[in-house]
Amino acid sequence: MEILKVNNLTKIYNAYKGAKELVALDGISLSVNKGDFVGIMGPSGSGKTTLLNILSGVDKSTSGTVIIDNKDISKMSKDQLSLFRRKNIGYIFQDFNLLDSLTIKENIALPLILDKIAPSIIEKKVRKLMEVFNISDLIEKYPYHISGGQKQRTAAARALVNNPAVIYADEPTGNLDSVL
Repeated sequence: MEILKVNNLTKIYNAYKGAKELVALDGISLSVNKGDFVGIMGPSGSGKTTLLNILSGVDKSTSGTVIIDNKDISKMSKDQLSLFRRKNIGYIFQDFNLLDSLTIKENIALPLILDKIAPSIIEKKVRKLMEVFNISDLIEKYPYHISGGQKQRTAAARALVNNPAVIYADEPTGNLDSVL
């Protein structure tokens, strides 16, 4: 079953300001089936993060379509897209995007809190993911108290907490320690 379909995706920076254009993406098309793992590789500045940002609805393409779970996100309003992202897309950002004013537990739980899920369900899901990612001891700590690897595992747990249809990860292992 196809979960993601991208048709002729293009992103041009400064296309509307009369400045010299920078083509970040040029006619990208792809499809991904449910359960597939896809890696995107390339040198720095080749458009990997731009592609992920457009696929997740964080940024808009200059042209082309992105269809996730049979829904064209390129045609959604800002509010529709925000709700769709929260319910259907998990994103592990390269720079974590954790909120310093929230505990690690609250950062992981945030998508469920915004969806007004019952506290008992939130507690169960968050604790389970914290066990999986070996960060249970950080439950009441804040992001500025933990290491980069712990922040990355927290961000991964947050991306998975609502069981999204699609998970995007921008250099998800960049801050993790290797285990021998």
